[in-house]
Amino acid sequence: MSVLDPAATAGRLFDTERKLYFFPIRHHSPACALHLRDALRAIRPAAVLIEGPVDFEPLIAELLAPGVVPPVAMVALPDSEARTGKGRSGTTYYPICSHSPEYVAIQEARQLGAAIRFIDLPSRHPSMLSDVRDKDQPLLPMRETMFDRGAYVEAMCARTGFRDGLALWDGLFEARARSTDWRAFFASVGAYCASLRAASHTDELQADGTQAREAMMCACIHDAIATASGPIAVVTGGFHTPALIDAQPQTTQPDWTTSRSDAWLIRYDFRALDRLNGYGAGLPLPGFYERVWKRVIGANGEAESSLTEEILTSFRSHLIANEPALAFPFPTLRAMVETATRLADLRGLPEPGRTELFDAVQSSAIKEEIELGSHPLLAAFSAFLGGDRLGDLPPGSRLPPLIERARSEARAHGLSLEDAVPKTRELDIYRKPRHTQASRFLHAMRLVAPAFAQRVKGPDRVHGFRADTLMETWTYAWSPAVEASLIERAADGETVQDVAAAILIRRLADLEKEGQRNNTEAAFNLLSFAFDAGIGGAADTLMGAVSAAVGADTLLLRLTNALVIGQGLDGRAKAMHSDTTVRAFASLLPPLLDRLARRIAELLPDLAAVDADHVGEATQCLAALVEAMADPRPPFPTEPLRDALAQLLSAQLDPQLTGAVIAVAALIGQIDETEAGRRLSAALAGAFERPGEAIRALSGVMALAPQLFVNDSGVIAAIDDLFGAVDDQGFLALLPQLRMAFAELSPHETDRVAAVVAAAHGADDDDIAMLQHVPDARVLSDHLALSERLRNQWREDGLAQWLEQAP
Repeated sequence: MSVLDPAATAGRLFDTERKLYFFPIRHHSPACALHLRDALRAIRPAAVLIEGPVDFEPLIAELLAPGVVPPVAMVALPDSEARTGKGRSGTTYYPICSHSPEYVAIQEARQLGAAIRFIDLPSRHPSMLSDVRDKDQPLLPMRETMFDRGAYVEAMCARTGFRDGLALWDGLFEARARSTDWRAFFASVGAYCASLRAASHTDELQADGTQAREAMMCACIHDAIATASGPIAVVTGGFHTPALIDAQPQTTQPDWTTSRSDAWLIRYDFRALDRLNGYGAGLPLPGFYERVWKRVIGANGEAESSLTEEILTSFRSHLIANEPALAFPFPTLRAMVETATRLADLRGLPEPGRTELFDAVQSSAIKEEIELGSHPLLAAFSAFLGGDRLGDLPPGSRLPPLIERARSEARAHGLSLEDAVPKTRELDIYRKPRHTQASRFLHAMRLVAPAFAQRVKGPDRVHGFRADTLMETWTYAWSPAVEASLIERAADGETVQDVAAAILIRRLADLEKEGQRNNTEAAFNLLSFAFDAGIGGAADTLMGAVSAAVGADTLLLRLTNALVIGQGLDGRAKAMHSDTTVRAFASLLPPLLDRLARRIAELLPDLAAVDADHVGEATQCLAALVEAMADPRPPFPTEPLRDALAQLLSAQLDPQLTGAVIAVAALIGQIDETEAGRRLSAALAGAFERPGEAIRALSGVMALAPQLFVNDSGVIAAIDDLFGAVDDQGFLALLPQLRMAFAELSPHETDRVAAVVAAAHGADDDDIAMLQHVPDARVLSDHLALSERLRNQWREDGLAQWLEQAP
């Protein structure tokens, strides 16, 4: 028997003697859903077996509850092993939309009084997690990539003229949604899927868990045969059906009892359901197929216009309202409808499908060449047909209180949750208390459900009120990933604030487990998160941990960075409207910063022992210290720090660090610029016999305060004298360091240095103008090297005396 013979396939699918009916489907296919509905009404089964994780079966009653509006999804959270890093940590999703055959089967089974069973392995079974994905990506028990590629699909596309596997499916099956012969339809689907199966390798089916899943399904089917008192309908992905028709139960039954999961029903959205966005099953652009489904089941009544007219007219209205620059005139609309209709006729289709609509839009409205990628109009059409619907659950659904409280709080802050489209919100966090509260909620949600919101811009939490903006800009969107995160965190509390506090306390414990208990910077970062999210309840615990870290931390870079963070927090607390949370931080920060500043002062003299390999980190410490002490009224004592820096000024340091300490002292007003120039000139003179160290001393200054070099002619002269005493070869050796040092200068500062040096050598403005056209340093280096080779050659040729006489 040929697997391509639909008649023979139909005989195998529908076993009237055993009253066993197999229905091969494609997930989220309107045509499969419609024909399955007709078939179930005709055979009136006593049991309906559906490919779905067996641990999701308790959710069927919730799925059928009044007020459930698809799309929704059954989800399983990671088990304890996954959460501890030993297993797959992704959340498993089983999405359902109105035109999902599984959803239609469940609805019809309830109407018929039939038993409903899920027959696939549990969602967290290893064979359900074996698909190759990034570790934390969402997991899907439905996988249908075999429908879209492979030798058989390519051969069928070549024979029929369809451009890809998705268009092939539409042309062969979705186009038959309005036919009335469900037996012939499923016979054709069965023959097609049997051919796909025949072209698959057994090793792949073993490796990806397919065979283990089918063993489970087979066992459940035979259990139902033994217990059911009437016809049995088996609804599975078409790829599995050929393996299930004649399968016999294995002697050893699949072990799934230890793999049950914590399963919930949540809202889902069309964007997550779209195959074009990476979803692994079903069809692209679910909004389009939702329109098809409503039309074929008569949800819109006897519509006067065709579905093509309805879609293209709605798209034009959408563009006029939302993207007027892309809107097209009415004559173009008429041309689109006619083109789509004629294309359908040409391709032997009863009406235009997804492919014909896109071809019509492209040929009728786009006249210019389409560059690599998609034309904006086609991208807009794709987004329009994809849809942005977000499903809903009725009040009282079995959801953790955290989810409904989060949604309620979001709405109270003026955040729209009506669909899954990303939205933007600007917040004036310092002048409007309501905006401050909204900001805290969004910051807390970043901890609890990171997928909900991202801050695009706003005051940096390190630099606090001295950042370049007082406004925050956020993007946010409610999505299935948000709800799944909230379910996963529900055990930590019933409000977003409580859960965020629990997360921060857990992160604090993680620092200790990782041996980072003394990491002051990390502890201050946690404290900053708490402030952003308005978590006053965690302040005492975090403050205690930070204080302990300050006393034990010995790394100056972490301590100085923490001082900058703490100072920023103090400034923001003073700038914001005072409330309980702000007062809690405002009262706890000053003594903490006092202790931190004294700890830094205690460790600063240790920089005298820093060698060249670690001078970069030491310079970063000093840069952070300068940033903190630049505040005219810092919230910490500065005298201990000034005393420690005074010790460093008189200590024998690495040359680069010497320059950096001079710069720090000048920037904080401990010495004036004249004294700084004198000290730097002395340091350069002291390194006269070691020009490389002189350049490193200059680099230390330039890294923190390049203006000290630019504004002091004496320093410039000292550097010029240094270069004058170095031959060309020595200059070439110094050139890389010199370039790094001068990279800190602005073009204006570079011009200032050039003018001083030129004047010292008697050059006028015309000479300086010529320097503007000097090639870059690499070319200059090459030319100098060439000059040196020429000199050597001339000396070998006896021209040394002539060279010495040359002007």
